[in-house]
Amino acid sequence: MFVLAATVASAQTGRTTDPKAGVGEKYWVEFSATWWQPALDGLVRSDSLGLIGSQIDLVSDLAFKNSSHRDIRLVLRPGKKHRFRFQYTPLGFTGDSLLSRDIAFAGQIYPVSLPVQSALTWNVMRFGYEWDFFYRPRGFVGVLLEVRKTDMTAGIDSIIGSGEIFANAPLPAIGLVGRAYPVRHVALNFEVSGLTLSDLIPDIEFKTLDYEFSATYNVTGNFGVSGGFRRMNTRLVFDTDMGELNFRGLWFGGVVRY
Repeated sequence: MFVLAATVASAQTGRTTDPKAGVGEKYWVEFSATWWQPALDGLVRSDSLGLIGSQIDLVSDLAFKNSSHRDIRLVLRPGKKHRFRFQYTPLGFTGDSLLSRDIAFAGQIYPVSLPVQSALTWNVMRFGYEWDFFYRPRGFVGVLLEVRKTDMTAGIDSIIGSGEIFANAPLPAIGLVGRAYPVRHVALNFEVSGLTLSDLIPDIEFKTLDYEFSATYNVTGNFGVSGGFRRMNTRLVFDTDMGELNFRGLWFGGVVRY
């Protein structure tokens, strides 16, 4: 889901050679930084020490709060229809709640009315290749192949004990991306990607669906500002641990190109 899929200009003049082309649609390197404040909902579960874990709601049980996060993206474009992409999205949430029911997590039972502090980190590095099979000066449609290194940590702490689960793995994804220029300085972008993986690797289940819609205003061929909406839905099962997380929200950022 590449956010500012943007555009660019010639390294020397800042203009494309085609006067009808979108501003900035010619570049070698593109870097973007965005700020995202996603709403979070989801579940975690951990069976351990012979104790079947509860399905724990991150919001209603643990009172996780929304927070702002950065997102870094880099595109290398050796040819008109070819892009190598990197994206890093580190997410972190905390919660402070008084339990409204007994829950079991990572081999520990936490009784009703117990004060608990919780934390969740979800870091994703995406390495991808994009091929734009349809390309015009005012837009394109392409396919995306990715590997995502996903790291999840979720933990609960209290006066009677604590528990924590970890999951990390390189996971594949495929997708479709596109862009159109209704006017030369404005790019409308979309991206959808995901994959379901089950029974292929023992004790591991993976399901993800991400999509993003955005607009970029290219002030020049070398600089633009962007905003959009992004949603990430992911389910991970590793052995006896499970996390099902959904992030969604608006983002804003900037992009520079050469």
